[in-house]
Amino acid sequence: MIMSSISKSVLSRTSAKVDKELRASHAGETGAVWIYRGALTAEFLVSLVSFSRSPHKNNKALSVKAFASEHLQTEKTHLSIFENEMPTFRGSYMLLLWMIAGFLTGFIPRILGHNWFFYTIYCVEYFVDQHYEAQCCLLENVDPLPSEVLRKFRQCQQDEQSHRDEAYQAMTSTPSFTMKLWGKIVGKGSAAAVAVAKLI
Repeated sequence: MIMSSISKSVLSRTSAKVDKELRASHAGETGAVWIYRGALTAEFLVSLVSFSRSPHKNNKALSVKAFASEHLQTEKTHLSIFENEMPTFRGSYMLLLWMIAGFLTGFIPRILGHNWFFYTIYCVEYFVDQHYEAQCCLLENVDPLPSEVLRKFRQCQQDEQSHRDEAYQAMTSTPSFTMKLWGKIVGKGSAAAVAVAKLI
């Protein structure tokens, strides 16, 4: 009887840990989808202004559109994994806020320029890679090991690493001081969002 109670207590704590990590990453993947939606909205507005000034197509603008469109599909796939293939978990009560924050994180830098956009994605994905790594290290020490959750976290992490590297390579100039300051704000904001999403 006592052993049964202890076993249930351990399983309950394990479930709570996994639930928090799933909730935080689901919120993050939701935000990521909206980052690219925000960027594509800004891209549309920028293209209208650019076309009114010159009817010739802008290769840089097209590269942003292609980049954002492709990565949006990947993030949608990640979100689908969390919503359809992961164990049941409680989602964040603040998903609407993460959607708005994600949209602005994609929209604002794209309005400021293509390098701002690519650097923002680099900073976001740099943080996400570190976050997934920390989550995987945590889950590897959970008993019983949530092996399927861990495998899918690693799968998403690999995609985010590719996004980070692609964004960095797409930049055509080194980030300015202002861009670096913005990048730090993005990183700190992402960390704060994760902490809040685990709780709320």
